[in-house]
Amino acid sequence: MRKRLLPVYFFLFVFACNQAEDLDLSTRNEEIPSRSLINAHVIFKDSGFLKIDLRSPLIEEFAMTDSPYTKFPKGLEMDFYNKSIDSPGYLRANWAVMNDMKGWYEGRGDVLVINEKGDTLKTQKLFWNKNERRVFTQDTVYIISKSGDSLQANNGLEAKDDLSEYSLFNNRGMKLYEEEKF
Repeated sequence: MRKRLLPVYFFLFVFACNQAEDLDLSTRNEEIPSRSLINAHVIFKDSGFLKIDLRSPLIEEFAMTDSPYTKFPKGLEMDFYNKSIDSPGYLRANWAVMNDMKGWYEGRGDVLVINEKGDTLKTQKLFWNKNERRVFTQDTVYIISKSGDSLQANNGLEAKDDLSEYSLFNNRGMKLYEEEKF
């Protein structure tokens, strides 16, 4: 009986050793979030003033990397407030990532930005350099002002993050105006 079980023990020992090598997590390149938030609603305040009201189905924070970042793999919606203006700006994206250390943010998939004045920016991909307070993209961009003017930039834009100044590349658009009455 023992002689029959010896090959089984040997097989299990060899098989178990191979399994252990396959499960060595130190050699895997897959990053695992250090913290995950499900159905998150996060409010940021500064000196008692509301700055950001953020909502997301899933937030993943990756703190154990050389350059920590936060990912929003299922998208986000965010209202952002300025001390001097009561009406908030708005941002929505289907996917986003932010790297606070570098000051870089990226949104992808049906990105929509509405500034405090009510002007709207729509694109598929948008980058924000927080340190320089600039946004940019090379994708097609649509800007619709509160007054109804519309612009399209086929090769992207570079702009201040409040959309007060912007450069459009390969653009076209429509400007509404009233005729003067004589």
